[in-house]
Amino acid sequence: MGFNEFILTVNTSSIIILLVLAAILLVATRFRGEHAYAAAIIVLPNVPVYLYNASVMLWHDLALFLFPISSSVNLLLMPLLWLFAKKSFDSSFRLKPIHLLHLLPALICLGLCLSMSPEERLASIRYEMTGNTTLINDINTIFVFIQMIAYFAVIFRFLHRTKKAIGDTLSDAEWIQKSWIPVFEYLFAALFVIVMVGFFISPSTGTWLIQILNVIAMFYLVYNIIAHPVMPIKQVPVEIANDDVSETVNAETPSTHIMDEQLMKDICESASQYMEESKAYLRPDISLAIFAKEINIPQRKLSFAINGYLKCNFFEFVNRMRIEEAKHLMQKLDTSNLNIDSIYADCGFRSRSTFYMVFKKMTGKTPVSWLEDR
Repeated sequence: MGFNEFILTVNTSSIIILLVLAAILLVATRFRGEHAYAAAIIVLPNVPVYLYNASVMLWHDLALFLFPISSSVNLLLMPLLWLFAKKSFDSSFRLKPIHLLHLLPALICLGLCLSMSPEERLASIRYEMTGNTTLINDINTIFVFIQMIAYFAVIFRFLHRTKKAIGDTLSDAEWIQKSWIPVFEYLFAALFVIVMVGFFISPSTGTWLIQILNVIAMFYLVYNIIAHPVMPIKQVPVEIANDDVSETVNAETPSTHIMDEQLMKDICESASQYMEESKAYLRPDISLAIFAKEINIPQRKLSFAINGYLKCNFFEFVNRMRIEEAKHLMQKLDTSNLNIDSIYADCGFRSRSTFYMVFKKMTGKTPVSWLEDR
């Protein structure tokens, strides 16, 4: 197989795989919530580009038509990744007219391509086929590089603050159920770096390497969306829409660096004792705000003590007790009517999938494996 045939095979196969993945996502989720953005991530920035790469080998008329599109739609990928992250953790997020500025790089490249005559486009296509880059390619690459740095910085900052806010205030599935999303974003960032390094070494890698890596990332995306149903984030005291964490606490509460270890220990022991005696961890709706009010300790003070002394957040603090309760119940399976799938509700979890994820994270085993090995 020659290099041109290899490029044709890779791009054609990638188109088919991505369209199949999008169809599976459509059937499985009906494009609810952030899944519409996920489907757009799969198809919009990728399929036209890969179709263009394949067409330059066979159909120059189609390549001429796709040239402006393929040279611009790839610049929609980073805005779509940002929108996906925002929508996944902030159900109140809505697109505004100012968000159209995210389309500006793509529109600039589209305008430059449309300003070229058909003869200039054909000459550019033929020049690309020699393995060299054109002015349009270079401009597009510069935009991609700038987007990669700017968008990933914003996305990871947003996810970090969101994780902290959820972990500090909630105790149920809100983060665990969506914890794969940061992994997906990190995976994409790693793939972007690999692709950019490959492109600078040899521009021709842009016609095959990114397709292979992208298909891998999209498999991960579709699998996790189907495996983890939509669960809206609720009760998080942060201004997520502005990427700003504003804890709903008393400003007079001391911070960790002025809380001595003995004070943090006393607070944690008091919180643990009340949690165990009242079985508050069995309530699916328990949160830091509710719990702090029940034990009459300021919310921020309690959060700092748990983070500083127990080295975990409130979310993990509660789930540790839930998993211990699950183990206790599972040991009674031989003499009761309980089964593993019915235990999660009795332990305070809202869903079976969340129970399984938390259990494996804390024990290193699935509930079934743990039960078999006990």
